[in-house]
Amino acid sequence: MKAHLRCYTRILLLFIAITAACGDAHAQGSVWDSPKDKKQKAAQKISDGKSSYRKWRDHLEQWGREEKYTHHFAVGGKLNSDGWSGCLYLLKRISATQNHLFHFSFSEIKHEKQIKQQRNNTAYPELGQSSAFVYGKINNLYTLQLGYGRERLLLPGIIEGNLSLSFRYSGGFSLALLKPYYLKLVYTDFANNQPPVQKEEKYGDHNKEQFLNNNAILGSSGFSKGLGEIRPVPGVFGEISFALELGNSKFLVQTITIGANGAYYPDKLPIMAELKPGNFTGSVFVGLSLGKKWKVQ
Repeated sequence: MKAHLRCYTRILLLFIAITAACGDAHAQGSVWDSPKDKKQKAAQKISDGKSSYRKWRDHLEQWGREEKYTHHFAVGGKLNSDGWSGCLYLLKRISATQNHLFHFSFSEIKHEKQIKQQRNNTAYPELGQSSAFVYGKINNLYTLQLGYGRERLLLPGIIEGNLSLSFRYSGGFSLALLKPYYLKLVYTDFANNQPPVQKEEKYGDHNKEQFLNNNAILGSSGFSKGLGEIRPVPGVFGEISFALELGNSKFLVQTITIGANGAYYPDKLPIMAELKPGNFTGSVFVGLSLGKKWKVQ
């Protein structure tokens, strides 16, 4: 009797196991599905894949091209290969992929050969402390540029509307400002037993030897010295750049620009006394600007 009971128990457990396995297989659709059902499911997967592709394609085409603003104003700065710039930008939307571009910049241009140096005033302590100066420099050069151009969208934002890439080109009026560079020069007259005298002077034919005598230089004068003697030189400029926009918000829009700027002036722009002046200025730059977008009804 016990032997028969054990046999019936084993048969029951085996039946339960087989039933469970068949149920799982049927739920997964790998055993009981007909060939027609399998083809339908495969076709559905392909259709879902095409739908996902179309959604991603539309996503790429539309992100970064929203019509939520008509104007964009930004303030920024640039580090140039020959100095630095402060900039203002105004963009006005033309279409989903184009903007009018107006910009204004103020720059200081430094000659590639100029090197700032400073020494301790041990020879003439009665004349005061020395200050930093650039040997051989005769003018500070600044530029004001006012330009107009276009911005064209190359790649719309692909990460939640961020990181869009645009190309900018512009040109316009450039005004070079030559400000005389003053040095504190030391004059001595040992033959007449006169004490040393300090004079603040700019470069000229009358003091050329003294101006270029390293031992006679105590330092540079303050920035205000020579402001009333600035000489303007008008010219033209052109600029190209790539703009990488890091945000799609209306507020605090961040943009990184990488590009090049070149300008031509009909008059020479002397910066260093012992180097031939030129009519051109040119640089490559990287810049950062912060701004705001808004819509004008």
